Amino acid sequence: MSNPYAAPASSAPGATYTASVFGLHGRIGRGRYLMYSVFPTCATLLLMAPLFVLAGWFLGTAMLGLALLALLSHLLIVAARRLDDLDRARGWILLLGVPGVNVLFVLYLLCAPGNPDANPRGPAPTSSVSAFAQAAWLACALLPVIVVLLYGLAKFKLPV
Repeated sequence: MSNPYAAPASSAPGATYTASVFGLHGRIGRGRYLMYSVFPTCATLLLMAPLFVLAGWFLGTAMLGLALLALLSHLLIVAARRLDDLDRARGWILLLGVPGVNVLFVLYLLCAPGNPDANPRGPAPTSSVSAFAQAAWLACALLPVIVVLLYGLAKFKLPV
């Protein structure tokens, strides 16, 4: 019988790290933090731009607002997971709301090395070399899509 009031136990020494883009828990390293935050941001903005133009002002603004709200929630979760890797409290995420400090905080998240050992929040992340390779392939695959979308926007004429 387990005690629900017991302190959380740390990860088992033999636990393996499993990378998850949309997970709420688990640690991520610097490389995955960069990949999990930059690519969704670029993809959201590039895919929403044509919809904003084609859907009209009100509907386009509503769709863009919902997409940016979803992106914001994803970025906050990714920053919280990075804080888990750094052995910092998730309350530090409030620094993202302070103008000027938020830039320094993101640089800290990108540059500070995480804890190399397992901690109560999960096993140590593995090397992200394969994550960078996947990101490079994704960037190469998205390039033709972006070019076609921009070409379509250039051909589209708005009534004046």
